[in-house]
Amino acid sequence: MNDQSIALTSSSLEDEPLHRTSELPIWFDNFANLAQAYEGKLNESDPVIEPNDLRLHLLTTLLGTPPSEAYYLVQGLAWCREVEGDVCEFGVAQGETSALIANEIAGTDKTLHLFDSFQGLPAPSEKDHLLHDIFDLGNMEAYRGKMRCREGMVLERLRKISFPEHRYVIHKGFFDRILERGENLPARVSFAYVDFDLYEPIKQVLEFLHPITPPGAVIIVDDYGFFSSGPKTAVDEFIQDKNDREKVYEYMIPDTRYGHFIVLTKKG
Repeated sequence: MNDQSIALTSSSLEDEPLHRTSELPIWFDNFANLAQAYEGKLNESDPVIEPNDLRLHLLTTLLGTPPSEAYYLVQGLAWCREVEGDVCEFGVAQGETSALIANEIAGTDKTLHLFDSFQGLPAPSEKDHLLHDIFDLGNMEAYRGKMRCREGMVLERLRKISFPEHRYVIHKGFFDRILERGENLPARVSFAYVDFDLYEPIKQVLEFLHPITPPGAVIIVDDYGFFSSGPKTAVDEFIQDKNDREKVYEYMIPDTRYGHFIVLTKKG
């Protein structure tokens, strides 16, 4: 989630301009040129990102995840290409980021696990304090049930990029209920993108991932210090607990110009 997302204003990616919230037009060719240059810069120190034309189109359709943050996902997925385990997204919304992730792992044998309630946000906890009132609702409790999206939107986006149905699993429901059911959960996870917005589900996800992520696995948690205080509190508590006796997780907090998120890497 980010308040500087790029929105596509036409169904034609090649011929129509894109608009930021400032309404400044950006033509696709110019965006592609900038994105390719940025990929080259990222590859100077660690050449892991492979060229991918579809990636550029998917970046322009993202809602809530700016391309600057999305490239951390792209890079993280590249780092984890040879790490044992499947790939997870917790909180898929309309499925734009799901499609981006699916495209990045298309050439692997990894399964994509997508988790979402499709009922909007759960009730906030006492550790969720409103930091940024993104919908002008006035208080944290008012966000219960908001950000609800249809499962069909996700399925359609995966269909459009021809990602095989046998390569993904949709886990529908609030995460605590999914854990109770215990159906088709991944046994090993190499990469996870966590965008659950609130303290309780994020803390539950991190505890779920801890025993099933091998060395080299990457976990990116969105909304670190944005929207609700919950995500940052959950991550900080998790790191403090797991790194108490020895350093199990390395972490990086990018400049907020890239977005509001934190990158965790499981040490070997």
